[in-house]
Amino acid sequence: MCYGHLLKAQDNSSEKKSPFTIRGNVGASANFYSSNEVIYTRPSSAYNVYGSFMAKINKVELPFSFVINQYSKSKESPYIQMGISPTYKWAKLHLGYRNIPFSPLTFDGQSFKGVGLELNPEFFRFAAFYGRLNKAVNEDTASGYFRLPQYSRTGYGVKMGIGNSSRFIDLFYFHAKDDSSSASFINNSVKNSIRAQENTVLGTSFKLTMLKKITWRGDVAISGLIQDLSSNKTKIDASNESLEKFIGKFLPSDAGILAGYSGQSSLAFYTKSFNTDLSFRRVQPGFKSLGTPYLLNDIELINLNNSLSVVKGKLNISTNLSQQHNNLDKNLSSELRTRVGNININTILSQRLSLNLNYSGYNLKQKNGNAQLPDSLRLNDSILLKQRISQFNISPSYYITKGNKLHFINGNVSLQNLKDKNPATAARSNSNNISASVSYTLSLINKALNFSVNYLFSRYRQDTNSNTSNGVTLGASAQLLKNKSLNVQGNIGYYLNKYSNISAQNNMSYSFSAGYHAKRHAFNLFANYIYTQPNNAIINAINKTFPYAVATKNLASGISYSYTF
Repeated sequence: MCYGHLLKAQDNSSEKKSPFTIRGNVGASANFYSSNEVIYTRPSSAYNVYGSFMAKINKVELPFSFVINQYSKSKESPYIQMGISPTYKWAKLHLGYRNIPFSPLTFDGQSFKGVGLELNPEFFRFAAFYGRLNKAVNEDTASGYFRLPQYSRTGYGVKMGIGNSSRFIDLFYFHAKDDSSSASFINNSVKNSIRAQENTVLGTSFKLTMLKKITWRGDVAISGLIQDLSSNKTKIDASNESLEKFIGKFLPSDAGILAGYSGQSSLAFYTKSFNTDLSFRRVQPGFKSLGTPYLLNDIELINLNNSLSVVKGKLNISTNLSQQHNNLDKNLSSELRTRVGNININTILSQRLSLNLNYSGYNLKQKNGNAQLPDSLRLNDSILLKQRISQFNISPSYYITKGNKLHFINGNVSLQNLKDKNPATAARSNSNNISASVSYTLSLINKALNFSVNYLFSRYRQDTNSNTSNGVTLGASAQLLKNKSLNVQGNIGYYLNKYSNISAQNNMSYSFSAGYHAKRHAFNLFANYIYTQPNNAIINAINKTFPYAVATKNLASGISYSYTF
């Protein structure tokens, strides 16, 4: 349990100010869920306790944060994260659960539990850390929830560089290793599919700003990965032999080393009315960093972004063009190429009327990859992916004010089409979807009251099947009490869903939320309930084994409190 206190004393100009100050917030929340689903998609209850503080003693800053939560059906101890980062001028010490991002290709997107240090005097840039990256998780099948096991992973890294936020060059070293004795397994098949790994990554990043309008930045990295620490097999790829030998010097053994490189660069030009950014990324199939868990390899991407603002900001146009493909080493049986284009136009036609237009196009094309594969292993043209997806959106909005009343009308129309160019799969893949909505909101400004009504229509067609839904949602919100510190909001919705030629099915939804704010205190609660009446005809048409997919009773609710000081 955590308590926060703020002491106030009489302000006398003759008295010295306290060298110690503290500010921050603490809070807690609980969520509950009930459903008639055969398999729950979320836990029935969960709680979360958190806090973030910034204490200051003279010129020394002591930021501290913690998170404690636990799912109700978990047999494990509560999930606890705590960390503090004392800071003095250009020096910062990290203790506990902290994060020091290096580069997108070496170490980024995850925290460590341990110790770290950052030093940035003048033009010198230094950072280092050591700690646990992953907690050991044992396989569990008894609780009713399958839990994928994982080994405990320890990592460390060092960053050194020179420069500032506008111009710099950094060098990185990152190493991580799993403890193969840290987790227990029940099924041998699962144990054989999860390997203890060891990884080393060397990288560099740079940024150069020219004429205050042109920015060039880039990242390069090479990695060496031992995919299975229990294997004694030596894996050397002749095409990558020199890279494997080099990165192998930073690993204890060359057994099963998989080496690869990656790089990305971007060139951007900025003015008040026009911006453009051209970027390129290439990540080899053999590249992997255990410090960037969400980085995809075997990909080459070219991306161009542009934005233009004219007529004193009343017309804004942005575009995006990108192209990517995999199978960089030409070893896969197939190669997928993707091209994407997008244009967005936002314009203010008058003081009260605005319009947004958006178009996106996707072209997906799959072809045979390795030309040296025998015909028996090559993909048949009848199963290769050749699709084009187009999507168009138009959203007008209009408002008018009369006295203390504000009328706001907003609409949206969306058209989406999937065109399959493969004759063998076109009949079951071609589809089109249209959705439209219009909403009206009346705001009584002097009474802090809002009333709204929204109509939604959607239709999805694929082959001989179609799904149609249309309905209305009514809502109201209010700010109550003298200082408008109590906010309440409620909605009720009614929809008719129709599957092909089967009779329509009713769907009801209810939601309510309330929030109270008083100086440093904030209290909120919410509840959402969705009820779909069963329709035997629809159930039989879709699948008799999944009746709850179209006949649901879902209740989600929660409560939260926070205190800021």
